[in-house]
Amino acid sequence: MSLQVLTIDTLQTANSFKSECDLAPLGLPALNNLINYLCGVSGGNKPAKLTINVGAVKASGLITSTGIAVNNQTMTCAGQTITAKTSGAVAADGEFDISATVATQAANIAAAINAVAVLQGVVSAVAVLGVVTVSAVVPGLIGNGLVMVDVDLANVTVSDITGGLNGTEYTIVNQIS
Repeated sequence: MSLQVLTIDTLQTANSFKSECDLAPLGLPALNNLINYLCGVSGGNKPAKLTINVGAVKASGLITSTGIAVNNQTMTCAGQTITAKTSGAVAADGEFDISATVATQAANIAAAINAVAVLQGVVSAVAVLGVVTVSAVVPGLIGNGLVMVDVDLANVTVSDITGGLNGTEYTIVNQIS
């Protein structure tokens, strides 16, 4: 999959843009509204700066379970504490149940990261065979600023979130100051 990021810089307020280019219906109606807006920009009727980053890459990091984590030990992911629990973990609170099976423990860590409300829209996590890949939701260099730290979590290795790239940037300007 290849990622492209479109940024529209306009003098309009957010509410004015939303009323003119309604993306809320999603699907084809939203796409048609966006196309109509872009036609207005290309026709010279709407001042805007369009920046398109082609080939953007999401930053990612790894959490590797190598054995049983220890109760109440922690790590942080994008500023949020993730805590190991012997049992009864509440994923939405950033807690995961430890397990003697590294694949199960990794799946529990991923579930906790994905369940924390403030991390939704910031990172997503996927576990495969004891390794959790945590990826920035937004592609580009900005994801490289997200930090993961192993505070004191035994039998778990944490690597920082890196590798985000903006891709090749193209800018199209139509009379914007």
